[in-house]
Amino acid sequence: MSAGYSVVAIDAFSDSQTAELAERTFIVKYDDIGFDAEDLLRTLRGLDNPSSEGSGFCLNQFAGFVYGSGFEAQPDLLQKVAALIPVIGNDSATLAAVNDANVFFPAMESLNIRYPETSKHLPADADLSCYIRKFSGGSGGVHIQPASLIQGRDLEHHYFQRKLAGLPVSLLFIANSNDIEVVGFNEQWVSASARLPFRYGGAVSHAILPVIVQEQLIAAARQLTMTFGLLGLNSLDAIVHSIDSDVDLVQVSILEINPRLSATVDLYDDRTDLFERHMQASMHKHLFGKHPKQCEFESVSKAHAIVYAEVDVKLEKEIVWPSWATDTPSMKNEQLKIVAGAPVCSVMASASNAVIAKKEVLTRVQQIKKLLESTH
Repeated sequence: MSAGYSVVAIDAFSDSQTAELAERTFIVKYDDIGFDAEDLLRTLRGLDNPSSEGSGFCLNQFAGFVYGSGFEAQPDLLQKVAALIPVIGNDSATLAAVNDANVFFPAMESLNIRYPETSKHLPADADLSCYIRKFSGGSGGVHIQPASLIQGRDLEHHYFQRKLAGLPVSLLFIANSNDIEVVGFNEQWVSASARLPFRYGGAVSHAILPVIVQEQLIAAARQLTMTFGLLGLNSLDAIVHSIDSDVDLVQVSILEINPRLSATVDLYDDRTDLFERHMQASMHKHLFGKHPKQCEFESVSKAHAIVYAEVDVKLEKEIVWPSWATDTPSMKNEQLKIVAGAPVCSVMASASNAVIAKKEVLTRVQQIKKLLESTH
């Protein structure tokens, strides 16, 4: 779109902004696992079928298929997509390996990369209040639950991890399978609900982190890139925490890699250039340049946050969204119902530093919630 490409968008939401910018948008069924495989493949094949609603397109006219979340738990679906159209970014094998706890954490162990205590099974005498349960291939934090809620159950594709108190951060980077280019360091936070205590809330770019933290994040990203052959844009999630209650001595524990375009891409004003760099790194293993130190970044901080419906909401077509609201619902009918817990939209804010930008974006979350209250 803004990077100079004509785009056909396939997603589960088809918000107003995407619909406005893309050549065409297609809504595909989505559940806890991700995209509905049959529906997604049917939609892609339809682009090659002149008699379908995708008439006017053919798959061989596209540079490739650029993906975000929705494939982590079903990398075989990405492999089927690749049989129809070139996939830009990490292939299905890489996606599967990085999202397999039995592969990813042993790899970090061999590389001497610090991570929280992780295991498939917990000892019978373990204090469950100290652990969380995660789903391999989950995203957005909705798959994370306190271990105490599933005591006595052994769920396939799940693992347990010790909870760590600290600052959630991420490193957005571009990889060419051998090296990385740093895009930026971000602070993240949750938007907890009673049912989803670790649900993704938002993030802010250009978070001020100690140099030792930056170095640990960069080193881990570089090692994991070489180990898994990562390509294009990726995001490394971690927790920054103190050692022995000494706030001046910090370390990083790596949680996961999101081996695809992440939400934090939108936090960088040069995201148009980022998309082209993603294409070049993925297709030609070309990096434009390296930015190893945070002090080299001279840019405003940008924050985004997701607004979730606290109760069932009925939106009228006449609702006027603020200019800083994005991912707003596409109102094809006069009224739209959004169930409690579902995302309504995102809000954005920019400021001279990450602290102010985060404060402003959280204020805007509350403003949208008040706007929603006026609809019922």
